[in-house]
Amino acid sequence: MNNPHTSTNLRQAGSDIVSLAEILAIVLKGKWVITSVTLVAGLLAMLFALTATPIYQADALLQIEKKSSVLGGINNSLTPDDLSSTAEIELIRSRMVLSQAVAELKLDIHAAPDYFPTFGATVARRFQPSAAQPFNRDWQQSNWLAHYAWGGERIQVDRLDVPDSLIGHRFTLVKNDHNNFALYQGSEKILLGQTGKAASSPDGQVRLFVSQLDALPGTHFTLVKQDVNQAIRLLSRRLTIAEKGWDTGILQMVITGPDSRENQRALNEVARAYLRQNVARKSQEAESSLVFLEEQLPLVKAELTEAENNLNSFRLHNQSVDLTMETQSLLSQIVELETRISQLELQRKELLMSYTVNHPALKGLDEQKAYLQAQLNQLNSSSQSLPETQVDMLRLTRNVEVSTEVYTQMLNSLHELKVVKAGTVGTVRIIDYAVSSPAPIAPNKALIVLVALVAGLVVSCGFVFIRALINAGVKTPEEIENQLGMAVYAAIPQSRHSTMLERAARKDAFKNGCLLARLAPKDLAMESLRSLRTNLAFALMESANNRIMITGPAPGVGKSFVASNLAVLLAEAGKKVLVIDADLRKGQLHKKFALQGEHGLADMLVDPQFNAIVNVEANLDVMVGGKPPPNPSELLMSPAFSALLERVSAQYDVVIVDTPPILAVTDAAVIGVQCGCTLMVVRAETNSIREIDHAANRLRHAGVNMRGCVLNGMTKASGGQDFYQYSYG
Repeated sequence: MNNPHTSTNLRQAGSDIVSLAEILAIVLKGKWVITSVTLVAGLLAMLFALTATPIYQADALLQIEKKSSVLGGINNSLTPDDLSSTAEIELIRSRMVLSQAVAELKLDIHAAPDYFPTFGATVARRFQPSAAQPFNRDWQQSNWLAHYAWGGERIQVDRLDVPDSLIGHRFTLVKNDHNNFALYQGSEKILLGQTGKAASSPDGQVRLFVSQLDALPGTHFTLVKQDVNQAIRLLSRRLTIAEKGWDTGILQMVITGPDSRENQRALNEVARAYLRQNVARKSQEAESSLVFLEEQLPLVKAELTEAENNLNSFRLHNQSVDLTMETQSLLSQIVELETRISQLELQRKELLMSYTVNHPALKGLDEQKAYLQAQLNQLNSSSQSLPETQVDMLRLTRNVEVSTEVYTQMLNSLHELKVVKAGTVGTVRIIDYAVSSPAPIAPNKALIVLVALVAGLVVSCGFVFIRALINAGVKTPEEIENQLGMAVYAAIPQSRHSTMLERAARKDAFKNGCLLARLAPKDLAMESLRSLRTNLAFALMESANNRIMITGPAPGVGKSFVASNLAVLLAEAGKKVLVIDADLRKGQLHKKFALQGEHGLADMLVDPQFNAIVNVEANLDVMVGGKPPPNPSELLMSPAFSALLERVSAQYDVVIVDTPPILAVTDAAVIGVQCGCTLMVVRAETNSIREIDHAANRLRHAGVNMRGCVLNGMTKASGGQDFYQYSYG
């Protein structure tokens, strides 16, 4: 007894196997598309990788050191002098810094040789100049190639001044004999010049200085004066800056470009420009603080002098009063607090020169000053319990000591600032100058080719699968039987021999025909047709007559192939067979048998006495269609055609009628009602279920006895099945 669960599992497993087989079949069917697209993608990628401009990289290291307040003192951490690495990175990328590099290296002037399109630059890069052969002359033998650069050419333009209206426009510099050159804009000559000498146009609007020009006479160069801001943007795009590690203050600068030497020069110049602005900023800060101290010092000096005079007057008036131990201790504390408060006030005034009162650093100073002031007020309250003489002496002495402390500190700061100004050292230093990579970092040729191959494979497979999804053609006999309930009498595989025979027959104008049954009788397709012959033997027993109509839903399904080869097989089986080409529009049966198609069925319908039947071999006669008449449908509907069918049916064992497609014209419906058996030939992966159903309904509505279908042109891609050949060898 079978286990139902086991049967279900087997069906599911079989379904999975079929699905995988169908996927493999689709891939195999589209193997040429997949292979071609993948190879083309790989070749294009290889061509791109070989001709693409190599990109080099240079890198350098900078260190950002922390700064302290130029006034020194306490709470230097509150001063906003320590900029974050992010701020420094943005500062390096600023126009202030990059513009200096652009101006120094003349990056706003584009000057390069003219290379032959696509591969000229590649040839020039692979040429190695030498003292004996400084330029590549192999490609300059032809006059029309002579103006291109092929290797070894050099140009250095130190100055190119043009009007604003010509910024971004292309100029052409042509090397003449010796060191002379000419500058053109289009076909208009702008100026004549010589290497190492300044040149200008007659109106003085264009000025040019070329310091180096190494090339053969006639070589062309392209010159473009770029907008400075555009040059800065281009340099900024090539520049990458990042901090190494977390809060290390070490910045790595990386620049990329096609010229390794230019990369080094540009990166070093950017680093030096940043260093110069940092030193200039430090010098400016020192100068600003120096001016501030020079303004405040006389005021503090006056306060100190006044405090000393008041103390001396008090001592003289009160007979040299001395402070007690308690008062002396209180004085020390008060002096320390007031000194710190005075230092905070100086720092606050310094910060107010750069920031507003709402800045966090200023708010921090105010909070600390308020805290110290509260402590000072508490000490002042404690001093009120002292004798009046001690209180006055404490107050005067405190003023003198505080003023002295502040004045001394300001003098020290003044001397320090003078030293700083004399030899300003910035907070930035260059650790590693730029070094370029010896090998290009891009393009990665192997990766490009690999990605292109994968992309070509994916795209081609996607195309093949999408085409298979869009193509609604039937793939297996089961689809027709399950969805339409029509019997499939035979499944004929795609014949490689048939394709070769058709191709060969077309070359010799079908002089030898292209019957597969004669030229390749052991082909798998012929075995399927033999199966069809066997099945038809039983079908004809139940038919009203011995006529078999072969039709199809659309052209190109293989009706004539089935009709001709089936007729040969029936004749071999001892049947007397007549095959009629009833396609009076585009009949192809005469080509299969290598017959003349001038006279045939059309002539017999017009003249019943005319005989167009041709014997091609034992038991097999053929009636071709003849020249296309102007009224084929009317001829097939005439009594003459019915009489002809009746006459030949009595003379032959089997009459096979090859007709036009039913969905194209109504001829098949007219002929089918007079035939006892009708077979519809459909092509795998070409005719859809809907198309087959529509054709079958049209035949049924006309009263045609449709027995079933013949599925032609099956492959592993369509049916997902193997065809086995058994023969004696």
